[in-house]
Amino acid sequence: MIRILSAAICLISISGCGATLTPEQSAYVDSLTPCEKIQGLVDSFDNGFAPLKATRVQNNFSDIWTPKYHLLGNSCQIIGFNANRMAYKCAEQYDDETQSRESFDWAVEKVTSCLGSQWQASETLQNDSKRITFKHTNHTAQISIQSGKTLAKYRKTWQTSFEVGDLIAQ
Repeated sequence: MIRILSAAICLISISGCGATLTPEQSAYVDSLTPCEKIQGLVDSFDNGFAPLKATRVQNNFSDIWTPKYHLLGNSCQIIGFNANRMAYKCAEQYDDETQSRESFDWAVEKVTSCLGSQWQASETLQNDSKRITFKHTNHTAQISIQSGKTLAKYRKTWQTSFEVGDLIAQ
């Protein structure tokens, strides 16, 4: 527990405006466990993931930041449609269903073991897609993990996604 709290404090301290982490900051982020990363995401949600934001890109519809760490693959983003709607989203594509389901199972196991039984999980199955959403009565953030077939036309691929936020489609 102490390590999780110190991780959150350190994440806040590395939240400088620059897009590049110092070597010391990179080494620290690289040493974080998946549980510390998940807890950091939940803890920083109400602050718009401020300590985790790096490079920012704006368009007409949203602001997008690269995060200071990735929980699933290397394709995570922090997306903000406005000050009140933010999400940390990752998606990883795979050539077959087995790889996608293994990634999905790993993420579900990590969230379950890291956050504990007070986070209630609900499962949704639709066609070839499976989603588990975690909610807690004392947290506004939701966690959603999904695995399913992509809509790619020419090549059958599978995707696993991980999201912390309030943009989750229910």
